[in-house]
Amino acid sequence: MPAPTQQAEPQTVQNLPLDQILTNPDQPRKSFYSDTLDELAASIKERGVLEPIVVRPYKGKYQIVMGERRFRASGIAGNKTIPAIVREMSDEDAHADALLENFQREDMNPIEKARAIQGLLSFMSWEKCGKTLGVSETTLRRSLELLELPGFIQMELTLREAAPGQILLTEGHVRALAALAHDPGSQKRMVDKIKIEKLNIGDAEKIMGAIVKYPDKREAFLRVPLAVTEQLLKTMGARQEKAKPYRPATAEQHMKAIDKVGQQLSELLDERVIEYLSAVQMNQMLATCAELQRGLDEFNRKVRLALKSKEYGFQETYIHCPLCGRVELVGSMRCSVCWTILRRCYDCGNYDRGQEKCGINQAQIFVAEAENPKEYSKSYKCPDYKPKYEAQAAKTLKMAA
Repeated sequence: MPAPTQQAEPQTVQNLPLDQILTNPDQPRKSFYSDTLDELAASIKERGVLEPIVVRPYKGKYQIVMGERRFRASGIAGNKTIPAIVREMSDEDAHADALLENFQREDMNPIEKARAIQGLLSFMSWEKCGKTLGVSETTLRRSLELLELPGFIQMELTLREAAPGQILLTEGHVRALAALAHDPGSQKRMVDKIKIEKLNIGDAEKIMGAIVKYPDKREAFLRVPLAVTEQLLKTMGARQEKAKPYRPATAEQHMKAIDKVGQQLSELLDERVIEYLSAVQMNQMLATCAELQRGLDEFNRKVRLALKSKEYGFQETYIHCPLCGRVELVGSMRCSVCWTILRRCYDCGNYDRGQEKCGINQAQIFVAEAENPKEYSKSYKCPDYKPKYEAQAAKTLKMAA
């Protein structure tokens, strides 16, 4: 880091009375914490002031250029004097040295650093300021952006301790809040949400991005927990995907995915859970299932209409797969789970097992073929197939109707 302005000749260290020294009202550091001052005061009592402060003659006394913390701690320690170097300096040089000294301190908060940069730029160019501080112009501009935030957000960056059960905002957090510059009220609510829910920077950016992308859902995103926000984003993303042109090549994968999720959902439908839910929870679960049912009903309606439009016609007759028990529509040739041929003469109400014949067309169909038909068997696509037993799925649909 660059050193403060140097004088042509070294100055003599003097012990100046504390009551003859004035602080600088334009000092860039505004936060002097009592705990760290007490620690420094204890050190001064033990070892004295190891590094002299720098002052300049000012209105018959001396004004601090560098070393206000040492000056304050010396007073706390009970000292009457402090070692100091007196330098003749212009207002501009004094201001520059004060800014540079404070900017290099690690415990200076981001707002104080931004104000220090702002102060330097009042009397030097961007290029010179960057070289003086050893940073790029981009870094300077990003720092100054913090001063464009509302005062209540800037104040968050000056805090050293969080309230119980909360976290402190970081520079990354407040940069994410800039997206709501047009809405200070929502910014304030987001500040509280970050602190209370202890959101990391990535989570805060996710919620801010959701608010910007879906402004009509802003209230929901500000109220609900992060997990709910993620679910809302997933749902709305799925809706947007539906609005895009569909790719025919994905249709079969889509069907398999629906089938897989359907099986998983069937496994979850265990009514024993009701015994352990409160009335409120059961209301919530029923609302979820009702919403799912509405979606399924609409989807099924469109599938039925599509099937009815086919030339061969459509019969909503349900049958069981003889091998795995999967329930399928009679219009399916094979079971979607085990790939077994579904239309077996053995399960058909028109098949005469004793005569091993079809009761409609009198075709000879031996039991071996009737039990295990092949694709070339007469039963494979038989238009006269009539299930001998009604599938449980059909009974359920009738009861629901």
